Formats: sequence, C-alpha cells, structure tokens
Amino acid sequence: MPSISLLEKLDPDRYPNMCMTFAAILSYVCGEQWTQPVILDIDIVEDVMLAMSDGQFLPKLLGEVPDVLVNLRRLGMAAGLNPDEWAEYQQRVETRLRLCL
Repeated sequence: MPSISLLEKLDPDRYPNMCMTFAAILSYVCGEQWTQPVILDIDIVEDVMLAMSDGQFLPKLLGEVPDVLVNLRRLGMAAGLNPDEWAEYQQRVETRLRLCL
C-alpha cells in the first residue's frame, strides 16, 4: 500500500488537466479507485499498453509505453516528491507495470 503522502501528492484531483486515461493508469499503479471503470490488469505488447477493465471484455489501448513513461516521470516531478516518495513511486511503477522510471 502506498504511503498517504505519496497518494496525496499523486491524487488526480490535484491535476485538473490530467486525462482520464492517464488517471486510470495512475490509479492502477497506486492501487486506488480514482476512476471508473477500474483497471484490473495492464499488459504491454510490442511497446503498447493494454488494459483489462472491470465490465469490459476486450483490452483497451492506453497508449505507447514511451509516452506513458514520460508522463509518469513528469508527474513525479510536478508532484514535488521527496527522495523517499520518489523511490516508493519508482517501486510501484516497476512492480505494477514492470517498467523502470
């Protein structure tokens, strides 16, 4: 479970211009239910990120991995994460998405 301080800094409500697709990816990374439908699993196939969501039978295209990684990095910087939070964020991304920030 992510720390409360990390969740507060990454909460999509703090970023009014964040698109719902990215908020859903972030929700999956953090293990939160910030969006509907909730992403149950994310797979990477040929550098494309696909999601299986609650109530959907087919994978949904979330975007290309390099673009998602750039956005995850930018969010970490914009959120003002301290070194401990950054390490925790990196660990969550690596564990949940199998990607390195």
